[in-house]
Amino acid sequence: MRYAQKLICLLLLVLSASFGVGGCYLLYSDFGVQLDRINAANAAAHAQVCTLLQTEILDLQRRGVDTGDDTVAALLQNQGSAAALWRGENLLCDTLEVPCDAPLANGTMCTVRSGDKVAALYGSDLQGNLHLVSSFDLTGLYRDRDASLRRFLGLEAVVLAAGAAVMALLARQVTRPLRVLTATSAQIAGGDYARRTALHTGDEIEQVSRSFDKMADAVQEKIADLEADVQKREDFMGAFTHELKTPMTSIIGYADVLRSLQTDPDEQREAAAAIYHEGRRLESLSQKLLALLALGGEELELTDLDLASLWQPLRAACPGAAVETPAGHWVVRGDADLLLDLLCNLVQNAAKASDPAAPIQVRCREAETTVTLEVADRGCGIPRAEIDRVTEPFYMVDKSRARKQGGSGLGLALCKRIAAAHGSDLVIESTPGQGTTVRVTLQKGGSV
Repeated sequence: MRYAQKLICLLLLVLSASFGVGGCYLLYSDFGVQLDRINAANAAAHAQVCTLLQTEILDLQRRGVDTGDDTVAALLQNQGSAAALWRGENLLCDTLEVPCDAPLANGTMCTVRSGDKVAALYGSDLQGNLHLVSSFDLTGLYRDRDASLRRFLGLEAVVLAAGAAVMALLARQVTRPLRVLTATSAQIAGGDYARRTALHTGDEIEQVSRSFDKMADAVQEKIADLEADVQKREDFMGAFTHELKTPMTSIIGYADVLRSLQTDPDEQREAAAAIYHEGRRLESLSQKLLALLALGGEELELTDLDLASLWQPLRAACPGAAVETPAGHWVVRGDADLLLDLLCNLVQNAAKASDPAAPIQVRCREAETTVTLEVADRGCGIPRAEIDRVTEPFYMVDKSRARKQGGSGLGLALCKRIAAAHGSDLVIESTPGQGTTVRVTLQKGGSV
């Protein structure tokens, strides 16, 4: 089915639905108003019949006249109304136009259909265990409603036929610029990436044209971004190779010395210590790299977590750092292991940038729906130009100092991935010579 045909069908569907629903709503709302008015009048007439019958029965009783079943039935028949009368379960009189097998509950009303007849039945209880049901004809009202509905459906058919003809002309005019879009897209697919549509129709087609042209521009930008990503991957592999080469060179060199030369015990201990140190560096590098890659997988399942439960394992994991933790409890949505890993990396980075025994503060700032976790130090700080790059894998501001302290350049990159897994970002504020503050904002949890 062509686009113009789909457009016509869709517009006809909308027109018929809106016209039909609106017309039926008006018809049935008007019918409902008339029905309510007639029901109110019928209820009043039923009440009048009940009052009159009850009055006549009481008058006969005052005069000492027998008010047996036949007498009461005769009184109802003399009124000439369509009604039925029961005494208990016994039917005394029935002049209803529609069947009613049993008396209705007191004060109730129902609508009954019987063939072409429609009637409203009203039930009331009278003294002497009498039950009266009155009938009022609604056939004419329902017949008028059905006639109005048929006239409306005929009018709707005429309107839809005229609308279809008008919409066919409009659809042909509207879809004409699409041929230009089709031809242009074919040329771009053929390699003419500089081709643009540049339609000026003054309507939504012009917006589509602009979007199409922006898409072509975005494709060129995406190609540039892909090239940049390729370059970043090459830089990553180069840095990774370099990070592996440095400790491996030391390990191989010292191992060769132990294997091929006769050395004294001090030299042996020095070589073994160097091999152990570089091996631990490789182990730390591989663990962080695996954690960094793992965080790029499935979405985490976050649970309610009290941040205060992380302070003790944080001190145990960073025995050489003077960590100051806050008093209090803050329940957040998070993963305990990952948040502990984030804090450990931030505290270890802060310890490397600070003087020995310098305090490293862990702070929590509570807002309405969030808790901001901060790690602050008074260390050497980070130059402003370097802040945007310190979260890149293997990037180190001072490479010689970082390697000397056992750093790999993966800590902040891992922290950034952990923050992203918690729906947040790693915010770094730093002033050279004054210190650094790193923040991550977490969503509040319930209670634990």
